[in-house]
Amino acid sequence: MYVLYTMLLLLGGLGLLPHILWRCLRGATYHQDLAERCGYGIVPPTEIQGGSGCLWFHAASVGEVQGVRPIIASLHQCLPELPIVLSAFTPAGKQMAQRIVPEAALVFVLPLDLPWLMRRMIRRLRPRALLVQETELWPNLFRAAARRHVPVVLVNGRLSPRAFRHYQWGRPLMRRVLADVTLFLVQSEQGAQRLQHLGADVRRMHVVGNTNIDRALLATAHPTAPHALTALVTGRRLLVAGSTHEGEETVLLSVYRRLQVQYPDLLLVLAPRHLERVETVLRQVQAHHCRAVRRSQCEHLHTADLAGATVIVLDTMGELATLYSLCTVAFIGGSLVPIGGHNALEPAVFAKPLFFGPYMDHFPELAALLQQAGGAIQVHGAEELYERLAYCLTHPEAGSAIGRCALAALTANRGALERTTQAVTALLSTALIP
Repeated sequence: MYVLYTMLLLLGGLGLLPHILWRCLRGATYHQDLAERCGYGIVPPTEIQGGSGCLWFHAASVGEVQGVRPIIASLHQCLPELPIVLSAFTPAGKQMAQRIVPEAALVFVLPLDLPWLMRRMIRRLRPRALLVQETELWPNLFRAAARRHVPVVLVNGRLSPRAFRHYQWGRPLMRRVLADVTLFLVQSEQGAQRLQHLGADVRRMHVVGNTNIDRALLATAHPTAPHALTALVTGRRLLVAGSTHEGEETVLLSVYRRLQVQYPDLLLVLAPRHLERVETVLRQVQAHHCRAVRRSQCEHLHTADLAGATVIVLDTMGELATLYSLCTVAFIGGSLVPIGGHNALEPAVFAKPLFFGPYMDHFPELAALLQQAGGAIQVHGAEELYERLAYCLTHPEAGSAIGRCALAALTANRGALERTTQAVTALLSTALIP
C-alpha cells in the first residue's frame, strides 16, 4: 500500500509541475519554496543540532497555523528547553507562521511525503514528538516517525463527514497510517467515531474539545488597537460577509440591495476567500449598481465618501476577525455553495448574530453547537437570508440575544487548550520517549 501511495504521489507531483511553472510565470511565489518542497535548504538551527531534539508541529495552511499557535505557546511555556519547529503545507501557511509564531526556531514548507525525504527530516530534526494539527495525515511522515520511536500526536483532531467519505476509499492504508499515531486528541465524539471507523485505536483516543474555541476567546481577552475602519463605520449598520466564494457574492449583493431600501445606512463588507478574486467581486458589485470601495483605499477616504450604497471589498490579509468585531450581523462564506463553510468562531466570540447557509460540512459540530444554543441561524437561499437579516436589523434586541447565546455556547465549551497541554506533557514525561 505504501509503495502504491508513493508512486501515485510522484505521478501527481509530475503532473502538477506544468501548472506550478505556469503559476510561477504569472507571479505566484511557489518557486520560492520549491527547494524546501523537494527537501533542500531546510537547515536546523544550532539549538536543535546540539540539543536533545525539538517539538515538531505541522499545520496545513493559514487557518491551521493560526489554530496551532496557542498550543505551541502553551507547550513552549511548559517545556522551554525544547525548541519549536513548525512546518506548513502551503507557502501562505509558512508566511503566516513566520509572522505569528515567534517561538519557532525553524519554519519551513513540508517536503513531499516521499519516504526518503521524510526519513531525512526525522534524522535531521530528531524530534521528541511530532504534533499534527487537525487532519494532516501523511503516511510516509508518520511511518518515518514511528520507525524512529517518535510519538505522533494528532492535536485538535477532527474529521469532517466529507473527509471521512474520501478517506474510506483508502481505508486499508488509513488503518496502517492511524496505527502510527500515538495519541489522538480530538474535538468531538463524532470525530472520534469516524477515526475509529477508519481503524484508530480507541485506547489512544481522547475527546478534549476544540482548542480553536480557547484561541478565539483568548484573542478577545487581549483586544488590539481599534480597527482603522472604526471611525468610518461608526453610526452605520454593518453586514460583514467573510470568506465568500464564487456564486455567493451575487446572492449577497441582491439581498443587500433589497435591505438597503429599508436601511439606507447599511454598509456591506465582502471578504472573498481568495484575494485573486477581488477584481471579479468588484465587477459584480458594479453590476448590482453599488459603488465598490477597496479596503486598501478606505483610509484615504472620509466618512462622507462612504455615504449611500457602498460596498467595501476586503483586499487585505489578516483583518477579517477585527472587522467582525465592528459588524451588526455576520455571514459565514462557503456555506451557500457546496464548499463546506468556514470558521464561525470569530463573529461568535464578539457576540454577533451570525448566519450561514446549508453547507457547513467542514465544521458540522461547531455549527450544530451554535444552532442548538440559539447562537446562529442557518438559511437555505436568498429569500430566507433576506427575511432573517431584515428581522435582525429591524429588531436589534433579537440580534443581540443571538450573539449572546453564541458567546455563551463557546464559553461553556472552553478548556480544550489546557487538556491538550496536559495530555502532551504527560506523554512526553513517560518512558515512551527514549
